[in-house]
Amino acid sequence: MSRLKIEAFLSTPPCPNCLALIELLNEISEENNEKVELIIYKGPNEAFERYQLTAFPAVVVEELIKMVGFCPSKESLLAALKELGVE
Repeated sequence: MSRLKIEAFLSTPPCPNCLALIELLNEISEENNEKVELIIYKGPNEAFERYQLTAFPAVVVEELIKMVGFCPSKESLLAALKELGVE
């Protein structure tokens, strides 16, 4: 089974929500090491524009925009991952 790609978009310098998000994603990545691939972008970039994101932080899972402008709860992020097959 291939790993689920999670892309995180953080502001530079990081805002409090960005700092909370990176901590949360690192925790989830450690717990699901074999199941997820975590990619972190800092500042505006081509991927940010391609997804037409409008705010930081943002989370994109398998090219589906899941959260923009806030740090989700761990439960919300796990629910989004579960939708795509991560148990």
